[in-house]
Amino acid sequence: MNYREYFESCRENWRQENRSKLPPKLENFYNDPARHIPVSLFGLNYAKAVNSISEKVFDYFSNNKSQGIMLEYPNIWKDVASDLNILSGYIVPYLEETMYGCYLYVDKIYIYRTTKCERDSSYIWHYDNNPNEIVKNIIYLNDVNENNSPFEYLCKADGKGYMFNSYRQGPEKWSKAPNGSRVTKEVNELQSSGHRPQKITGQKGTTFAFNNNTCHRANPVIEGYRDVVNIRVKPTLKKIEYINPKYTSSFEKSGVVSPTPNEI
Repeated sequence: MNYREYFESCRENWRQENRSKLPPKLENFYNDPARHIPVSLFGLNYAKAVNSISEKVFDYFSNNKSQGIMLEYPNIWKDVASDLNILSGYIVPYLEETMYGCYLYVDKIYIYRTTKCERDSSYIWHYDNNPNEIVKNIIYLNDVNENNSPFEYLCKADGKGYMFNSYRQGPEKWSKAPNGSRVTKEVNELQSSGHRPQKITGQKGTTFAFNNNTCHRANPVIEGYRDVVNIRVKPTLKKIEYINPKYTSSFEKSGVVSPTPNEI
């Protein structure tokens, strides 16, 4: 079974167990792969959790003067697990009901700081080349403007995100993408036909969801820094705890998912 087939099975199971809820259309998941999450709907607890993580991450990097473009915040389970559970408790059900139409769990959480650096592959237009059914959610832990590495994605003429098709779809189709999934040439051609880049700037707490194969990039830091929580979700047949160290990992494991979709 590939990821698309498993996703559709998850949607059917969710529909059977949630008959009072109208699931989002399947085609919208693939046709509208990048969207702002309206955190104003989540209330004060969400903002408090963002502030709590922000303060702990700021303190950590103030006391650990590492060098590099992306500085990793370690040991999410020791310091910020309760806050991450709060964030996921809002983001995941929102995505279940408005984007996926199935149960989800968090398989990856990254917390990191982007700093000033001459060049990095993250600045090049790319897609992640994981299965198309995986979505990342970035949460800004500080205010982000044009000068401190706003996330940027490519829009179609209708304003919706542009997504490349993955070379990793399941056990029978699982390979690396050409050129390491870096697509500068393709983006130049797409821009000449009406596609346009869109930067995500905003205050601390700004939250943005995007399919991992949405064409995207980071931007160089001109001044300051950018702290981010990145929460990655996957479909699951049954409702389970959103975050659990048994199946939620961070930098200690590769970001490439298993070829088998139902790995829990």
